Amino acid sequence: MHLLRLAHCLVLAGLLAPPLAAQVVEESLARDPGPLDFIQGDGYEQWILQSLAGDALVGLSPAGQVVPRLASRWKVLPDGRLSFTLRPEARFPDGRRVEAEDVLWTFQELLRDPKASPTKRAILEGTTVGSDRGTPWIKSPRPAQRLLLELARVPVAQRQHPDRGSGPFSLRKESGAWVFTRREHFLKPQVDGIRFRLLPDGAGVMTALQKGWLSIGYPATRRQADPPPTHRLVTQPMHSQLVVWSRSGPAPLRWLEHWRRDAFPPRLLGLNARPSRGLWPETLGFEVRTIEAAEPRPEAPKALRLLYLGADEGVQKLLLALRERARRDGCDLHLEPLEQGLLVARLQQGDFMLACSSVIFDPHPWAVLEYLEPKGPMNFTGWGHLQLEDLIGKLQRPGDPAWRELQSLWARNPAALPLLDFQSVIWVDRRLRVEPSPLGLYLHTPGAAGWRWEP
Repeated sequence: MHLLRLAHCLVLAGLLAPPLAAQVVEESLARDPGPLDFIQGDGYEQWILQSLAGDALVGLSPAGQVVPRLASRWKVLPDGRLSFTLRPEARFPDGRRVEAEDVLWTFQELLRDPKASPTKRAILEGTTVGSDRGTPWIKSPRPAQRLLLELARVPVAQRQHPDRGSGPFSLRKESGAWVFTRREHFLKPQVDGIRFRLLPDGAGVMTALQKGWLSIGYPATRRQADPPPTHRLVTQPMHSQLVVWSRSGPAPLRWLEHWRRDAFPPRLLGLNARPSRGLWPETLGFEVRTIEAAEPRPEAPKALRLLYLGADEGVQKLLLALRERARRDGCDLHLEPLEQGLLVARLQQGDFMLACSSVIFDPHPWAVLEYLEPKGPMNFTGWGHLQLEDLIGKLQRPGDPAWRELQSLWARNPAALPLLDFQSVIWVDRRLRVEPSPLGLYLHTPGAAGWRWEP
């Protein structure tokens, strides 16, 4: 048995260890992303591939601000169209310039192809596209600022070549590996390349990290704070929260807001979560707001019933700690575990008193409208307000008066409350400089093109 383990380790070392002279970042993928495809490809692993091999018209900075990418500049025309000026130096791997026809073909294919990425189709829903003397434009029913933020997730493919983008790295598929090599590009990538191996087993990732065979990796929860000498610990905030919805009005949420402050022991939270402070994600640019009420908090309820996903052991432990905190105020918080399909059904039917689920928000402030709009996918309580439609039509930049007024409406009568803000924990080679972000290491601009090796 020991000889077999040694042989396995030697084989894994041979597969993962880079040539000594190369400055290649060694990474892993938990799932096979499938072929690189800017039209039909979807899912987290595919997005990583597309972020390396492709460029969208605009990018998002690590802080979530719109920055130039394929387009060096843009403007809103009097008729509401967004017009983009493309970089003359942006080129595909065959040397051909990125032109308006490539932008139009990509967007039209995403709208035409029934197998196109659902994420990108949703972004482009209701849009029209065209070009004016070589300058591409797009018109959408969405506000220009929101559309710009969302277009950062739609890389442009070469016309008639859905597998070909203009990104800072070119992809070469090898047996069991996806190898990206830097190329001439306006982002000027500094690492020679990135090689991904398929490692679906968490134990395999831990072995590779501890042996120094991976430059970047996600450690097992119990070992997060103990990286090997070759690596350092990096944390990233995420656009993700543990949220509770209430069909019983804001009164139970006011008590949950009180309990979340000290319900969760640090040893239980570890490095992956911290108690939420406000009502909407701070990572999306929202200021911390608490529930506003004219009356003092009422007496704690004698009992509350909370539905949650029973298969998530981590969340279950956190909710048990919340139950103990509620008990100190005389409330019996009854926890009812459900399987995924049944929990979703109960939420959609409004068949609950309190219900809890993890939420991943799209990387822009408009994502919170899913709580508020009548047909919003997270409006499980029928929340509404007479001023809602008027305010949504006025939303522009985060922090403007319409956004603040909308947040005030919610604060006075919320239907949901976040308990925890999640963050990711990564081990990174000490010689490799990366920029953490709520978007992850890859999906912002410059992303991996901004990494560099240091002695």
